[in-house]
Amino acid sequence: MDQQKQFWIERFRDAGWQTDRFIQGMMTTPNFYSQEVVQVRTDTWYKGRVVLVGDAAHCASPFSGMGVSGSLVGAYVLAGEINRNMGDLARAFAFYDKTLRPFVNEIQKVNPSLLRLGMPKTRFGISIFLSVTALVALLRIPDVVARFSPEDRDGGWRLPEYTQLNPPKNARRHHLR
Repeated sequence: MDQQKQFWIERFRDAGWQTDRFIQGMMTTPNFYSQEVVQVRTDTWYKGRVVLVGDAAHCASPFSGMGVSGSLVGAYVLAGEINRNMGDLARAFAFYDKTLRPFVNEIQKVNPSLLRLGMPKTRFGISIFLSVTALVALLRIPDVVARFSPEDRDGGWRLPEYTQLNPPKNARRHHLR
């Protein structure tokens, strides 16, 4: 914990504004918490009968906004492959990995240049960042960009269809009470 606090002190010492107050509060609080942002990348998402899904399998970039989408897509593909390969979990898990990998490769991409722009290190850089951000919001640039951008951020990957997961139209549905 002392190393983490020292890390933050070195980064924000003499940054101006209220940072001295924040540093003092950090040094005296009994409730200090610091978390490193990391991204998990593994060669396989299964071993034996254990399968990783969601962030445990393929943590999307924390800056992509695709964490929940990736988790839901992963769960859907896993369910589809288990249903398609009943009785052979090893095969189902291998197809889950093979089918989902291109999608995950896209949502895990991080552009270091954009990250550096969004996390300036100097007082001048922070001022520029805040000014540009205010101007972008005032001019509603995100709305314009969204209107003309492709809707997918998955590199054109398409969700597979698992027709066997769709119940027949005349199937009786049982509701839990």
